Amino acid sequence: MFKKILIVVTVMVLMLSLAGCAKKPEAPKATQPQAGTAVTPEGHPAEVQAQPGDKASQAAVETKINDLLNKKYPGDWKVAGTTLSKGSYTENGNYKIVDDVEALFPGTMGVSIFVGEERISSSVKQGTERVLKGYATPPTVGEVMKSGTTTSTLSSGYLKVYIPFKASDKTVAVMTVSVPQQ
Repeated sequence: MFKKILIVVTVMVLMLSLAGCAKKPEAPKATQPQAGTAVTPEGHPAEVQAQPGDKASQAAVETKINDLLNKKYPGDWKVAGTTLSKGSYTENGNYKIVDDVEALFPGTMGVSIFVGEERISSSVKQGTERVLKGYATPPTVGEVMKSGTTTSTLSSGYLKVYIPFKASDKTVAVMTVSVPQQ
């Protein structure tokens, strides 16, 4: 009898704790969010500034990514309009860089590259299509484009690192990667 009561109470606690996560999805709207808007979707966890000593460190993530990119894609970053290249490789439409970076970090929530406020590459897919439009550009992307400084935030157990890509001293693109905090 005690086991049955314990099971019922456990199930009820789980149901109550998950109630906030089980929102009915809305039908897609005909208009897409305006690029650069800082609207966080309802129910999306807030991001907070990461602190030194967090489990997956910003510096370690940045170093691992830069080592990979310099080894596999030698050359300088270049941007023409919203087309991003490193050396002789062009990322737009190919997605090798975001897929390679995602493979570095098992369990990542995804990798995106922004040129200005436009997402030009993403490892995130809906079905077989890459998710490039329909989501607001995080405001931190604009801040990193201006400052040229790597930064990170914490959200729901993930360290989201924003890494500037520079041509000479000018930031030409920003990569975001969400690495799990284990």
